[in-house]
Amino acid sequence: MSTSAAHRLQMLLVVQWLDAGAPADGVVEVEVEALTDGLGVGDDRRGVLTVMSALGELEEAGDVAVTWLPGRARATCTLGDSLRRSLDPDAADLS
Repeated sequence: MSTSAAHRLQMLLVVQWLDAGAPADGVVEVEVEALTDGLGVGDDRRGVLTVMSALGELEEAGDVAVTWLPGRARATCTLGDSLRRSLDPDAADLS
């Protein structure tokens, strides 16, 4: 799995979260097909596996938590606290 796919997916999830009004709980609902389209990896098996691998990498890094919903390839992704803090303009600069 390409790390760049995970970075691109992270940015796509952040954009969707911001578009949803940046809810405080960090939750954004996604569909795998929309993620394959957003990443431009195709909606074939290879594209789906790219998205699934990228989600797994982001989960292992603690950037998101994924909960699969009933139905076809839908999930909620919860952005991790550190990721949300890094996007908050009011957060203290920790560097």
